[in-house]
Amino acid sequence: MKLICQAAALAVMVHLLYWLVTLTVGYVKTMLFQPNIEALWANDQALQQGVSVSPIGYTVSLLATAWLFWCLLALYRKFTSKPIW
Repeated sequence: MKLICQAAALAVMVHLLYWLVTLTVGYVKTMLFQPNIEALWANDQALQQGVSVSPIGYTVSLLATAWLFWCLLALYRKFTSKPIW
């Protein structure tokens, strides 16, 4: 049970780091943005079509990352608990 909690905590930390990096990059791009009206006039794509993220995708990503960390932690514990020689 402890291994599962550790894997879930690592997965949450990785996803929080991803969100923080994404927000930081978006903030910096927003602060440095200088619009080119002529180029934007030709682009009629809606913002929702350009940026679409599924909550199911994030859930699957979180579960897959937790499973990956669980496997890595289990392997680490398996190989570090036995002497090498």
